[in-house]
Amino acid sequence: MAGVATWSVTPSRHPSRADAVVVGGGCIGASVAFHLTRRGLSVVLLEKGHVASGATGHSGALVRQHYESLVGIRLARRSLEFFQRFERETGFLCDFRTTGFLSGARTKDLEAFEALFKLLAGEGVKVERLSARGAMDLEPGLDASDYAAVVHDPDAGYADPIATAAGFAAAATRAGATILEDTASQGIVVQGDAVAGVRVRGGHRIASERIVLAAGNWTPGLARPLGVRLPIGFIRGDVAILRRPVGFRNTPRIHFDFYNGTYSRPEGDKDMLVGYMRTDPRKTVRRHELTDDSVRTSTVRGLRTRLSKRFPAMARAQPRGGWAGVYDVTPDRYPVVDRVGPRGLYVAAGLSGHGFKLSPELGRLVAAYVTEARRPADLEAFRASRFRDGEPIVPDAPFPARHGPRLP
Repeated sequence: MAGVATWSVTPSRHPSRADAVVVGGGCIGASVAFHLTRRGLSVVLLEKGHVASGATGHSGALVRQHYESLVGIRLARRSLEFFQRFERETGFLCDFRTTGFLSGARTKDLEAFEALFKLLAGEGVKVERLSARGAMDLEPGLDASDYAAVVHDPDAGYADPIATAAGFAAAATRAGATILEDTASQGIVVQGDAVAGVRVRGGHRIASERIVLAAGNWTPGLARPLGVRLPIGFIRGDVAILRRPVGFRNTPRIHFDFYNGTYSRPEGDKDMLVGYMRTDPRKTVRRHELTDDSVRTSTVRGLRTRLSKRFPAMARAQPRGGWAGVYDVTPDRYPVVDRVGPRGLYVAAGLSGHGFKLSPELGRLVAAYVTEARRPADLEAFRASRFRDGEPIVPDAPFPARHGPRLP
């Protein structure tokens, strides 16, 4: 039986050194800590708030394989497999729920759709090609009449992002890691050309020759004093929760609506979560943290209007709340996962909305990188130098053509 994801740490137990220090207690940092302990390292995880208090806690928490690039599909497929066995791997629950995934293409995009379908199937994703009628039979309540074809991935789903990060952290603690909440990094200690530790409050120092910055939106600021400039900006994303009206016939699947600009998924047994597929440039933010994470009433209404074009019954949906968050994004919308700056410093940042769904596999790969000091082949595409070298990640089968960041 799975345990409850809890831990207890007191200041007197702060270790003076560790094999590795992970800065950031979101899904990426917690996954890295978990996988490092599996490799036998002593680990300290520092979190300025509480575990999952940053972008992870604001995540839409989709677990899907629908990517336009091979590297994205491969990481997503392995991560989905981990979510499916999360309890067996960690001893804790992440509340993963299989819903299935649907997304359609209009006639003008059919050639690109077929290329993407072939790419997904070739990577082992169990996709099905449906007609508009077939999609509406599968998903009562969906208006797919403008679609020429629909892709269905029956294995996709969603999980509880807070439970996921907490489960990784608790499993790491069981294996000997120390989780320090309400403990912000106050700077990386460097000796010569290598990292030597992390300073925390009270003048305390945790010595370590391996440090992973996985603090999401805070990572660029932590890396900058070390001469590391990360090509990361900040984008606002809004999510609304809508109560499905009485008579809504089924629990809906995840749906990507490229044409009306929304993504949606069920939220529990009665609600639907909906957000924008692409961000509004007017919501680009200079700061990495919002002073108010509530969602505006006008935004909720706008999302409901867009969603109802695909699910007409949702025009009568009652708003049940929502939130706003900030994404750390790179120019090609894929993360930077690399060894940078002084020897022993690693970053996993700029997740661009992919962090939650990729966290199991990225955590495993980062742990291998840190432990062996050799970059795994699957992380080659995420090297920091790709932008300087003019080699950003580009879709292998773009569908549809991109016009700005897509963030679910």
